Amino acid sequence: MKVNTKRESKICTEDGGIILSIGMIVKNEEKVLRRCLDSLKPLMEQISCELIIADTGSTDSTVEIAKEYTDNVFHFEWINDFAAARNSTLEKAKGQWYMFIDADEYLDEDIGEMVHFFKIPELRSKYKTLEIMLRSYGDDAKTDYVDGCLVRFQRIDDPNDPIYFVGSVHEGMWIRYPLGYFSTIIHHTGYVYSSQKQMQNKKERNLALMREEYKNNPNDLRMLSHLLDGCNAYPLEMEKYIDEALKIIKTNRGHFYANVVYMQAITYYKKLKPEYALQLCDEYYYNFEKADNCVATVAISALKLNLLSSLGRYEEACNELKNYIRLYNDYKNDKLVLTDMSAHPIYGLTEHEYYKFLYTGALCFQKLRKYDEAFELIKDLSFEKLDGEQFRELLGTIREICKDKKDYAYMAKSYGEIMKTDSNDKKSLALYMLENVYYSLLSGVDRQVYALDMINSGVTGKYIDLMRLVVEQNDSDGFKTKLVEFVNNVDDWNDGYSEAIYLSIKYGIDISENIEKMKASLFRVKLEEIANANDDFAEYVYNYGVPESYTSSIKKFYWITSLYEKASYRCFELDDDRKYELYNRFVSLLGDYVMNIYNPELLNEDDIQVLPNLHKFGFYMYQAQISLNVGDNVGYIRGMKKALVNCESMREIVNFLLERFKKIIE
Repeated sequence: MKVNTKRESKICTEDGGIILSIGMIVKNEEKVLRRCLDSLKPLMEQISCELIIADTGSTDSTVEIAKEYTDNVFHFEWINDFAAARNSTLEKAKGQWYMFIDADEYLDEDIGEMVHFFKIPELRSKYKTLEIMLRSYGDDAKTDYVDGCLVRFQRIDDPNDPIYFVGSVHEGMWIRYPLGYFSTIIHHTGYVYSSQKQMQNKKERNLALMREEYKNNPNDLRMLSHLLDGCNAYPLEMEKYIDEALKIIKTNRGHFYANVVYMQAITYYKKLKPEYALQLCDEYYYNFEKADNCVATVAISALKLNLLSSLGRYEEACNELKNYIRLYNDYKNDKLVLTDMSAHPIYGLTEHEYYKFLYTGALCFQKLRKYDEAFELIKDLSFEKLDGEQFRELLGTIREICKDKKDYAYMAKSYGEIMKTDSNDKKSLALYMLENVYYSLLSGVDRQVYALDMINSGVTGKYIDLMRLVVEQNDSDGFKTKLVEFVNNVDDWNDGYSEAIYLSIKYGIDISENIEKMKASLFRVKLEEIANANDDFAEYVYNYGVPESYTSSIKKFYWITSLYEKASYRCFELDDDRKYELYNRFVSLLGDYVMNIYNPELLNEDDIQVLPNLHKFGFYMYQAQISLNVGDNVGYIRGMKKALVNCESMREIVNFLLERFKKIIE
């Protein structure tokens, strides 16, 4: 059903004419076109509008969909010139104002600001150009995006002041003053590609058009700026364009694209030539008194902050952070001129980027051992509001500061706040952070300090209860009862509670029934973490023995086998007799485990080659043990050597067992 453009309730011009002409060019946009056109309906239902759509050669249902919304759909023969295609819709426009939008974009639901503007004649006649916020997404979840304030509206009712598109690619219209702004958002999903090939094809198509236009006008700073976005994969070409652009700017510092070209050049060189990039940051300000009023200066400051931090110039970085925060707040409070955003999306303006620079600054203060200043930067950030990368970066910053300061109360406070959220992912990450820090502390004294900081923080929670067990641990029945109660009440063993496993092994607590709550895929990972963090791990495993309760199911069998495997790698504190016993328990468990999970009839020397190396090792060790049991010493040695060939990581164990065996039979 087409949009009714003749409803009496619509706001028209004084003579009943069209207020807004909306132009589009399309080609094979059936997947997104309806979303775009539906988003325009609320505006078209309240303002007298016309919709003009030029199709440049669609082979899907794009044209049919377009005709559901307007009769003004026509074919434009594609001539490798986006401006020409846009101008074909502009030429047909009959409204007082003209707006353009693409099929992979859609208008925000809140259009009250736009309706208010177009319904007041005094406002409509006051401005010649209007910009609107374009938010370009980089992922399907719409968490990765950049904002740009682009010219999308031009007044076209004055024949003495014509307007038209320029640029065969990345086409646009020049700003005419007076200039106004809409804070309403146009959402853009055109950079969310279905495949790398689709992305590369689009880049190469645009790049070919830009190169051709550059040949015709090598002094066009607008096109050079666009080339700097498209030539990242061609370093020599990229650096040539940067040099050309900077030469032009030195003779025309006030050019519309001058500020953003500096931003692009610094971004490119920040890793390749960081000192040169810093020089460009300083050059940006040179002979440009109005720099602090420009929105691009936010990006320059953010880039300089990153550069100083990466070069280890932390004092200067902290000073630049203050400058960035001031500029960012000026932007948020509408104190900066936004013209640069019409030329290019500006780095450092989104809340996500702002938080990232706070984390960078906090880490710089940490390097300077100014811990209070570091915490001051991040103290008001909400764990509830932060998601994904922001949340992980904040946790990482807190971890690094607390580790360096050796004061873990802030981590405890963070844990308490995160446990109040509804996100299981955040809770899991918080527990992972706590466990990671705890196991990074090499001495028992440091771990006691950590645990006491957790307890004395006043925060409550299951992890704090575990730290109490760490501090109070002993071999008494009362402590063991508390430990058993804790272990039995753990619902999720994925993160944070590995120390409870270690304490259970250390004090001989049977946790075989709790194994069923754990993910088998994590057994080896968790046990390796515990083993690497505790030099006495193998001794406690040796004393733990092999309780029958751990061989009653395959899952438990796998756990006890993995337990002994990790202990076998870390048994340097055992004397040779106990090491010999530990190794024998391990290879015996592994052999029995392999024979339990595979059909013995299928286990022959040809078929076992498809098994994991560790399981092949277990099979041959099982065969070697059978040989030993029947007095076949040669068969035992041969089996051991075959086991080693199939699992080189077990060399130390095999060599040790063979040496002991040779001593026994001599």
